[in-house]
Amino acid sequence: MDIDNIPMVRLTWKDAQEGVGTWESLEDIIAHEPATCQEVGWLIFKDDKKVIVMRSRIVEEDGSVSEGSAHIAIPTSWLIKIEELEAFKDIKA
Repeated sequence: MDIDNIPMVRLTWKDAQEGVGTWESLEDIIAHEPATCQEVGWLIFKDDKKVIVMRSRIVEEDGSVSEGSAHIAIPTSWLIKIEELEAFKDIKA
C-alpha cells in the first residue's frame, strides 16, 4: 500500500460496557448505557461490514507499507463517525 493513500482517522463508535460487578438497583441497571469509544490510526480497510484501523506500521524506503500492528476491526453498523485527521509531516525527532 502507498502510505500517501492511507488516511489517518479518528473513529467514534458505540460498544458494549459491562456493569461494575456489584449489587445495584434495577433503576441504575436500566440506566446503564453503552460506551462511546474512540480509536486513532490509519484507515486501511472500509466496506459496508467493517472498518479496520492500525496504529503502527513499517514504512519501506520506497514509501510503501506492507506490515502493520495494533489494529482493530469495528463493525460499520457500530460507527457514529469517521473524522479524517491531518498527520504531521517532516517533524524532526
